[in-house]
Amino acid sequence: MQNELYQSGSLYLKQHANNPVHWQLWSADVLAQAVRDQRLLLLSIGYSSCHWCHVMEEESFEDEEVATLMNAHFTSIKIDREERPDLDARYMNAVQLMTGQGGWPLNCIALPDGTPVWGGTYFSKADWMAALTQIAQMWQESPQTIEEYAEQMREGLTDMVKVSKSGSPGIFEAADFEDVLVPWMRGWDERNGGLTHAPKFPMPSNYSYLLQHGILSQNDRTLSFVHNTLNKMALGGIYDFVHGGFTRYATDRFWKVPHFEKMLYDNAQLIGLYAKAYRNDHQDLYAQTISQTVSWLQREMKLDSGLYAAALDADSATSENPREEGGYYTWRIDELEDLALPHFEAFKWYFDISEHSAWEGKYILHRTQPIKALAERLDIDEAAANESLLHWQQVLAGASADRIESCPKPLRDPKALTCWNALLVVGLAEAHRALPKNGYDKMATALLDILLHTVCANGKIAHQYLHGAAEGDGFLDDYSSMGKALVEVFLLTGNEAYLEYAKQTATSIEKLFPLEGAFRLYTNAFDSNWQKQLEIEDNVIPSANSMWADFFHSVGLLADHTDWKTQAQQALSAIHTKVFRYGPNFSNWLEQGLTQAFGSKELVITGPGAKAAAEDLQRTYLQPGTLILWSEEPSDLSHFKGRISTTLTYYLCSNNACQLPTTELNQLLKLWQPS
Repeated sequence: MQNELYQSGSLYLKQHANNPVHWQLWSADVLAQAVRDQRLLLLSIGYSSCHWCHVMEEESFEDEEVATLMNAHFTSIKIDREERPDLDARYMNAVQLMTGQGGWPLNCIALPDGTPVWGGTYFSKADWMAALTQIAQMWQESPQTIEEYAEQMREGLTDMVKVSKSGSPGIFEAADFEDVLVPWMRGWDERNGGLTHAPKFPMPSNYSYLLQHGILSQNDRTLSFVHNTLNKMALGGIYDFVHGGFTRYATDRFWKVPHFEKMLYDNAQLIGLYAKAYRNDHQDLYAQTISQTVSWLQREMKLDSGLYAAALDADSATSENPREEGGYYTWRIDELEDLALPHFEAFKWYFDISEHSAWEGKYILHRTQPIKALAERLDIDEAAANESLLHWQQVLAGASADRIESCPKPLRDPKALTCWNALLVVGLAEAHRALPKNGYDKMATALLDILLHTVCANGKIAHQYLHGAAEGDGFLDDYSSMGKALVEVFLLTGNEAYLEYAKQTATSIEKLFPLEGAFRLYTNAFDSNWQKQLEIEDNVIPSANSMWADFFHSVGLLADHTDWKTQAQQALSAIHTKVFRYGPNFSNWLEQGLTQAFGSKELVITGPGAKAAAEDLQRTYLQPGTLILWSEEPSDLSHFKGRISTTLTYYLCSNNACQLPTTELNQLLKLWQPS
């Protein structure tokens, strides 16, 4: 055997291609050979921007002593979790079942047939070698012990699917949401935003749900918590003031010290979250955050294909350290002093730069005060203070570009993942609703068109686009997020071709992803029951099933397809018990449940100026549960039948009961009663 990773197109796998470990690619041939040789599998799973993956590589996988041990006793397989989320989920479930925790790097020992028997995350060299030595010895001397444990794991993983799909069906009622909120509130950090414990992750789905529930229930405490959290995130070190964009999470409770990798999925969803928040509370900070994040994505993450890259690494190869975490984003005090920034003392005060606030000898630019405080400090109005802030940002961005040789940009992972790009389409669509003059609708439409031409063919959707080719079969989240993106762009543009694509996507889902109870399997590629995956719990990215239910509800409503709406309703009903027991882990489901509990509205606008009228209403109001459709031309959609008029007209229906049409905006607002 030899290291075979040079054959892969994955940046993460290529980073390990020169390791002395005889890494193999996951394939049927490699697995079959392991069965013939009766060698245990050593599965190591990570991703290119994972800091601790790099640390373990340097300490263990580049070490000849470790490699000799691994090569002698194991068939070692490296897996890029972003390329194979199915394998990542399979073995993450196993490690969590064994240890109660998970993360990356994810390391798992499995029988030759792939059944997991041992695992964990990061290990020091000494601990890694000790564990591997013990396991190899046990496999040689007492293989039946490992086989018996493997059978327990098969049963445990099979039971996980059974438990996931179990539960008592229920109907969402308004009072249920208060029951979710009470224990959730106990963990809120109402001073610093987010939850009370660190690390702090920007969980877009959580805050999107809380924002919309706060509006519907008129809960000022919830709304205050959400807006405070979004302010603290945008002002904190987790947001890159110089270049734009959010990093993956903060390691402290003040959002100051980030884990510096930047992920497309975070930024795609946060654009949409800040857009919703802007429609509820028109803060300039939100609009600036959206604009700067989109600019960063276009400048740093957009690929030649027009799609967007998966991630930027946390580490940089600086002149001081070949793998310095956050090196590109942090500043020495002498570097800042040399910039001759105007009002430098105010700059230091505003960004908390003092001898006591340095992080590992450098400074992370973060703001502890709103712009109003800077205006008062400089004795100017807020508009002038914003001009000063913009000037500082431009000078720092120029300085960052000037020091590129000594502090280069972090590596960019060039894979374009279908799901994450589709999430960006949805985020841009939300941004257009908040800021309709910024051209985000054109960006969303252009990106969706590129996805349709690169990863979609013959009714199937590929998982990623890399080096000019679509690769891998799509999973349920790829199809569901693409479906959602198609629906959102149809609602933006009124172009019914996108709705037709959405209907085709729904049909493909029914063919490719079998139902398991009320839910759908993540993939139909499995050899035995223990390998089945049923993703229903929301995380930083909503679960594949909650995205599927959301998409089927939307496309069923728009296409007047009763069965799709019924499937979505059955999934929502089946999840009811779990949602109200573990609310924060099911926030995308909760958001869908709001419509059932608080009612839904459909606003159809037709006639000349219908698009502009729809955009104006969406910009001004965030009214959860309201579907706004518009058309200025004749349409065959049932929503527009008998409603196309020669004057601008509003048709409002609530819970299947329609009001009389009106041409007066004020009359509509009285009926609609937006918050």
